[in-house]
Amino acid sequence: MSDSFARGLERVSGHDAQRRVRTVSLAELGALCEREGMTPAQGGRQALAHDVTPLPLLKSRHGISRSEQLALMDSAVLLVGAGGLGGYVLELLARFGVGHIVVADGDVFEESNLNRQLLSSVADLGRNKARVAVERAARIAPLVEVRALEMFLDRSNLPQALQGIGVVVDALGGIEPRIALHDVALGLGIPVVAAAVAGWTVVVGSETKARRGISRMWSDPGASDAEHTLGSLAPAVSLAAALMAAETSRYLLKGELQLAGRMLHADLASFSFEIYDLE
Repeated sequence: MSDSFARGLERVSGHDAQRRVRTVSLAELGALCEREGMTPAQGGRQALAHDVTPLPLLKSRHGISRSEQLALMDSAVLLVGAGGLGGYVLELLARFGVGHIVVADGDVFEESNLNRQLLSSVADLGRNKARVAVERAARIAPLVEVRALEMFLDRSNLPQALQGIGVVVDALGGIEPRIALHDVALGLGIPVVAAAVAGWTVVVGSETKARRGISRMWSDPGASDAEHTLGSLAPAVSLAAALMAAETSRYLLKGELQLAGRMLHADLASFSFEIYDLE
């Protein structure tokens, strides 16, 4: 941190007596970053490193430590799919302060997405999902850097997209693209967190190269998605995304995956939750 940034931060920071932490508002931080030639994301990280908490991250303090928040801000996630699952996952990871998120999706929003896809709106019909995701993140989490890949990923372009990535979130639909994503990411030693939704039913799991699990369900590339038979309902989609975001965040914070080689199955019709070993 430059001396001038540190001095400026000292002038504009306040003190939250209840939480016993120093804080800085977005407006003050943004003005300081502009004077110092820094992005808000860079300034937010530097403020936290100097033990000043940007107000958007204040309510995470004590729930996670300052060093853990810094670890999140230094992390990089590839989110593949910005539809139903992906939109909610982006929302949660961005608001949690995961510093670098790459969102890949070559699809556009259509009217049938409006029942459960957080990023969809009437105004954005026909627009690329990854591009809308970047715009959403800029509005809700300016301390996070989100980059769009407005394309579908396959075995040919996945190695490039995975450079510098710490963990992959599989928010795809369909079987064939999931198989390719898991094979390539795990082959490079990058863990994957995945989920699927059908009606009121949710399955969530994670994998490492040594502990594969949920992808064992998708052995037939030509199989149809259960969503086409049972539908995709907003409560189930948002639950699955919350579990994916929690598993991803835990890995970024602790280096652990609770569901590696396992699968959590939830049925919201009966409010039943089970975890199965898939290894």
